[in-house]
Amino acid sequence: MKTTAIAPKERILLIDGLRGFALLGILIAHITYWFNAGPTPDGIFQKYTNDIGFQIAGAFEGIFISGKFYTFFSFLFGLSFALQMESKSFTIGRFVWRLFILGLIGLAHSLHWRGDILSIYFVVGLVMILFRNASDKVLIIASLLLILNLPIRIRDGYRFFYPTPPPTAQQQKQNEQKTKSYWDTVKKGNYRELIAANVPAMVDKFDFQFDSGRIYITLGYFLLGLLAGRRKWFAKWEEHRLFFKKWLKISGFATLGIIAVAVPLGIAFGNGEPKPWFNLLMSALYDVHCMLLTFFYIVGMTLLLQKKSWKGALQNFSVIGKMALTSYLSQTLIGIILFYGVGFNLMGEVNPWICLLLTFPVYGIQILFSRWWLSNYTYGPVEWLWRSLTYLRWQPLKRGDLVAEF
Repeated sequence: MKTTAIAPKERILLIDGLRGFALLGILIAHITYWFNAGPTPDGIFQKYTNDIGFQIAGAFEGIFISGKFYTFFSFLFGLSFALQMESKSFTIGRFVWRLFILGLIGLAHSLHWRGDILSIYFVVGLVMILFRNASDKVLIIASLLLILNLPIRIRDGYRFFYPTPPPTAQQQKQNEQKTKSYWDTVKKGNYRELIAANVPAMVDKFDFQFDSGRIYITLGYFLLGLLAGRRKWFAKWEEHRLFFKKWLKISGFATLGIIAVAVPLGIAFGNGEPKPWFNLLMSALYDVHCMLLTFFYIVGMTLLLQKKSWKGALQNFSVIGKMALTSYLSQTLIGIILFYGVGFNLMGEVNPWICLLLTFPVYGIQILFSRWWLSNYTYGPVEWLWRSLTYLRWQPLKRGDLVAEF
């Protein structure tokens, strides 16, 4: 009896490669600013302000990385859902149970690092199930409206005409104290203190998700990935080659257009007193920019990874992608060891441009580890545990192992 959602031989190498590339972008986003998933106290960046490397790293991360790879990863999660639906062993009950286990893994991850996305995936994944039988037209409309952050655009439009009162001096002081307290815990606290500080932060994380609209955007990419899987954009990508090339041009030129509009606006109106209309416009342009660049990365990497000259890159990305959950969690482990007080305590002590360069040796180590692991084992360690709990059977771990029941 088949007991896995997608057996190794059935995997689509391209999707694993895209997943590995997405994890590279996620690593850059997190490591550049020391894996700090909370607000940064005033003055931390002051010593780097005039450093050209800091400015370049900040511009690169802000324009090309921030807000573009959690979206890429979310798209692939929706795509995986579509692929799982095609499996003979797929049932809604089993998928919900699988999501629940992922949520528990995310909960444990959140206790160590505030930036966890897996607990968000549990919530958004439950909503995605409701769209499993929706028409393609519904998926297209719903995904685009959510990706463009329509709920937040409506809220911000309302606040433009009916602004909320600014925080009081007391509230600002409380926020500053809260920020400094967590920073001190990360820098000076022991393991138990770090865990204790992260428990109440779970509420803050969901507040941020809804306040920024990221949770809506994530759902939008889940639905777009579901559509891509249904239409077999990647399973039969050769049939859609022209479609990918078309969207590469559209997303690429449109991204340049957004930058050409946003930069002069920022220079002209970005300084001085806050301007509500300017903030409203720039927020909307930012969401469009993130959408277009995410599309550009998805279609661009799909085309590149199918080239013979990129075969080596595909193999390296794919070994990370086959162990995506393990790789994602191990990135956090590395970040905590490098930057937190329980490790080498480098948070705030190392220029972000140096941290950005650290991405490549860290990612290289992950590739080497993944290659070694997959040469001996069928799944990554966390993937194996996730599958075993999903099916309530010990899944084969060493190559050639038989499935065993608990």
